[in-house]
Amino acid sequence: MDYRTQHILEEFVSPERIELLNQLDGLFREMPVPRELWACLWLSDLEKLRNVVDSVNNTEKEGVYLISMIQNSNLVKHWTQRTRSRLNSAASTPRSLQSAVQPLASVASSSGALETSEALSSPLPSAERKRKREALSSPLPSAERKRKRDEQATIRSQREADLCRERDCKQCVITQAGSPVEVAHIFPFAMRYLQSHEALEALYSPWKVLKLFWTEERVDRWLRAIEPTTETMKNLLCLAPSVHKYYENAYFALKLVEMSEDETILTLQFHWLPHINNSSKMRISTKPEIPCIGDCRENDSKMIKIWNVETEKKICSGDQIVMKTIDKERFPLPDPAILDMQWVLHAITAMSAGAEPLEELYENDDDYSHAAMIYDDYDNVSVLSLSEGITVSSFS
Repeated sequence: MDYRTQHILEEFVSPERIELLNQLDGLFREMPVPRELWACLWLSDLEKLRNVVDSVNNTEKEGVYLISMIQNSNLVKHWTQRTRSRLNSAASTPRSLQSAVQPLASVASSSGALETSEALSSPLPSAERKRKREALSSPLPSAERKRKRDEQATIRSQREADLCRERDCKQCVITQAGSPVEVAHIFPFAMRYLQSHEALEALYSPWKVLKLFWTEERVDRWLRAIEPTTETMKNLLCLAPSVHKYYENAYFALKLVEMSEDETILTLQFHWLPHINNSSKMRISTKPEIPCIGDCRENDSKMIKIWNVETEKKICSGDQIVMKTIDKERFPLPDPAILDMQWVLHAITAMSAGAEPLEELYENDDDYSHAAMIYDDYDNVSVLSLSEGITVSSFS
């Protein structure tokens, strides 16, 4: 094991964590759990892990609750942008909406909410669906303002993309390669619907799942950083096309090192994330086996490497990436809170075997030059943060 791999492992290897997870494994009666839950437990804040152990020790139902939240929130699928595109897969949308709305309908507190859910899940043509939705909506000015805000949330900002290119000197921040470069989101554009109040309050909200394993203060920092919009330079950086795709698939992650006091210099650390073939269910006490990764990543028996075009050296795990700005007001650097969230969720994705190529067509984080403005056909669809119901077996 080299020093670079050890730097990744320090996130979760400690005597106290191992002891707590061995104790939790006993409380689960050595029952295998979903690998996403296993990954979250190994990467969780110790304070929250202690709370989890205490809660499961008090009642076995807490263990069932944890499994249910992980399975139904689809946290990794959301992060890897596997929410099927409503633009490219319109035919499947009513079915997806119907399955997503059912959990929400069970906890809705008013008939109006139920009627709206039914209208959204009805397999009507797009135009008719829109007319019915407008008939249900209030004509009040406040409702109109909300509609405008929701509409804005579905638009990729060409202005912010252009400013990002200017800030990053039209170069990939990792390889220093020039054009063509793509403007990449750190927090995925495809997750923009999870910023709404309805999504935050949803039964299986990914934000609620995050707060089970990371402190509320830390998760709130993540949320505050992206809550206004995904379309801000603080959530954007320039990457070469191939590097952009590697990032989307969680082949590597960027770890925050420090932001200078004047917020004009940001230092990151590059880390390849390994391809890990974990089974779909694992015992909680199973220690992560992360292979040593230096200057490349293995993918389907092929090797992936990237180079710094200025130094002509391979980019290795542990290498520092330095970003600078000449004007923090006009050209702000990426937000440290968003980068912290990215580091955690990319690591979870890799550990739960989610860092693999996608065969199906999903809404992704394509460069702005290909899709400067994208309008979604559905206005109030934050319920898509809810996944299809999954039956969870209780303890025997």
